[in-house]
Amino acid sequence: MKNTIATRSMLLLVAALTSPLVAAHPGHDHQHWSASLIHLLWILPAVIAIGALVHLYRRKRTQSDKG
Repeated sequence: MKNTIATRSMLLLVAALTSPLVAAHPGHDHQHWSASLIHLLWILPAVIAIGALVHLYRRKRTQSDKG
């Protein structure tokens, strides 16, 4: 129980400290035609990582159901 509370607290702290930095990123014009592509390329690794985690979770769950 303590580990879960500590993990949630740490996640909340990290999210609170990094959110303003992420929201106010400089470096390109958001009205440019390539802005959507640039943002997509930045989010793509996160989507791949989440997909890999879901795949591994399902694989582990299937193996534990069999054995």
